[in-house]
Amino acid sequence: MPEQERPWPRGAARHYRRDPLGFVERAADARGPVFRLPDDGSLCVADPAQALRILHDEAGDYDEVSGFFHVGGGLLGPRATQVAIGRAARTTLRAHVAARRERLPAVVAELGEVSEWPSAGRAAVHRFLADALLRPDSPAALRELMTHVVRREVLIRPAGRLARLSRRALWARVVRTVAAEARARRSEQAGEARPGDLLDAVLGATPPETPAEHVAQVYLLLFRTSIAPVGHAVAWALLSAAAHGVDLAAVPPESAVRESLRLWPVAWLLGRPVRRAHQVGGVPLEPGDSVSVCPYLLHRDERHWPRATTFRPGRWDGPEPRGPYLPFGGGPFTCAGAGVAQALATDLLAALTDHAHLEVRGGTGRPHVEGIITPPPFRLRRTARQT
Repeated sequence: MPEQERPWPRGAARHYRRDPLGFVERAADARGPVFRLPDDGSLCVADPAQALRILHDEAGDYDEVSGFFHVGGGLLGPRATQVAIGRAARTTLRAHVAARRERLPAVVAELGEVSEWPSAGRAAVHRFLADALLRPDSPAALRELMTHVVRREVLIRPAGRLARLSRRALWARVVRTVAAEARARRSEQAGEARPGDLLDAVLGATPPETPAEHVAQVYLLLFRTSIAPVGHAVAWALLSAAAHGVDLAAVPPESAVRESLRLWPVAWLLGRPVRRAHQVGGVPLEPGDSVSVCPYLLHRDERHWPRATTFRPGRWDGPEPRGPYLPFGGGPFTCAGAGVAQALATDLLAALTDHAHLEVRGGTGRPHVEGIITPPPFRLRRTARQT
């Protein structure tokens, strides 16, 4: 039996769920860049050539399904609707960022001299994007509820049964409230000119018969992915720079953000359902199987990324060899807002480092991984840099 197909010992699935990043690193060392995951049998792929072939899928081996749009127990479709939603959301957020970029220093100032991360990063992104996520004339109760969602860290999936139950209850309440607002907006008189927000973007891109609850769920997924990935990318840049002795004031912010996303990609595991029988890395696959490309491992492959586990923003400023870079996915299912998120993270980091000395304390724990990779808590002290 090939090494990558050998059954995992008892308890491997539990270890994988407890520490997925550590598990896939050890598995790749022991079994190579193609191996089965122990929890669902999905084939994990960390070979660059195979990964790019899967993501671009010119042979049509995989179903055209984006897990992002699973709502109400089903899939919001067709694919053209998904593309339209992504395009509308990107346009809305990009216009807001371009028009309000000068507000970022004030947003950073609101953090104070000492701030607790990564929650401070998510809060800062929410404050900056607030009017793009919900227009100012939205019901005050709804805007307050979404602020509460960010403050309660419902944007990430907490560990612990009680925390998960509390999150589900709050999330259900939020879905009902956003769905009510979606119905209200649909009943507004046509032609009433108002500045559009993210909810308007979703409503405009979905068929009129789409259930309001499904509109709400898609909106909330976009709300979450507009905030958490940006805040986390900045948090990882701060934490990684401190751990590796890098002065962010002396580094182009764009390079620092790209490097933090290399080490800690937003989309660390990309699943695709198999449509027809074929092989990947010598492993036979049948319809109904699943393949998961792993950008986390691809970005840490020493063959393609010299000193792969070291935070080195300078690698982006020269001709140094680089492997596949997939922090927001790849192929036709790359996150529609990837460019906006990376640009906003760069601007936020630039505002944080401008004429400031940064000191990081803590952040030595393991990241929390469920959906996205969340940095461990740390404290940031930001003081004026002496000239």
